[in-house]
Amino acid sequence: MTVEQKGSAFVAIPGVDLNEILCEQEDRQEGKDNTVAFNRLRLQIPPSPLRPHFVHARVKVCQYHDGAHAIVHGQRCLGRYDNAGMLKEVADKVA
Repeated sequence: MTVEQKGSAFVAIPGVDLNEILCEQEDRQEGKDNTVAFNRLRLQIPPSPLRPHFVHARVKVCQYHDGAHAIVHGQRCLGRYDNAGMLKEVADKVA
């Protein structure tokens, strides 16, 4: 016998962003011009207080379900981009 209960069995986990977990992630090496190539887009890494440039740095490109992108270096998000590859937000916080 099944008893139906009101509410959801799913509980949010504080501090966990499912968009960051469920996105497509690929490692890339930044080129000589401070850009990263990804799916026919050229994502320009914005100036950062972390270092003067990211030439030849290994970064991670994240593509989200809505087509937006982000570039992450280590634990820091360097920038967020729309689905056309235009910079939306300079973000140097922990990703």
